[in-house]
Amino acid sequence: MDNVLLKKRTMAVIIITLITMAAEIYFGIISHSMALTADGFHMGTHALALAITFIVCIFAIKYKDKTEKLNALGGYTSAILLGFTSLAIIYESVERFFKPLEISFTDAILVAVIGLVVNLICVLVMGGKHHHHHGCHHEHEHKEENLNFKAAYLHILADAFTSILAIAALLLGKYFGLVFLDPCIGILGGLIIAKWAVDLIKSSSLILLDFKTA
Repeated sequence: MDNVLLKKRTMAVIIITLITMAAEIYFGIISHSMALTADGFHMGTHALALAITFIVCIFAIKYKDKTEKLNALGGYTSAILLGFTSLAIIYESVERFFKPLEISFTDAILVAVIGLVVNLICVLVMGGKHHHHHGCHHEHEHKEENLNFKAAYLHILADAFTSILAIAALLLGKYFGLVFLDPCIGILGGLIIAKWAVDLIKSSSLILLDFKTA
């Protein structure tokens, strides 16, 4: 995906995320739902990661001769944030084993469903990778992987993925009493997201260090 299109789509996703964040925090406060309020603030970190993608797009459009390096830098920075997100999920999940909290299943399921719906909308807005070949001269350029786009896409997929896992764990906990699955699935999700982050860090750092091109 070229950076002009990525810039437009990222801005749309940021707007959707910020609207959702404001709504969740507002309704979380007036309904005294900590789960809803917490997810609202989590949406803020999601918007921050997407803002990195947007800023990199601006520079990549302006400095076209540095596009490859700038996209790799955006991917690397976002991957670091993705890594911290995975560590936070794992830490909180492990802590739940030793300090279990009473779960308000109805509120938590509502939050997870809202998060999933919003992220699925964002996935549709961002779209997939588009390859357009306009002759041999542009063939290599369009085959290059935009790591800045990949990082933004992974952030959205990670959120959608954790929402799906959370919904599954919460439903099993609410209706079958399998409360222990909540932290277990949290750890599993955190480890998978950590692998995504590590893979993205590896591929982007190789470009930044001139070991290979995208």
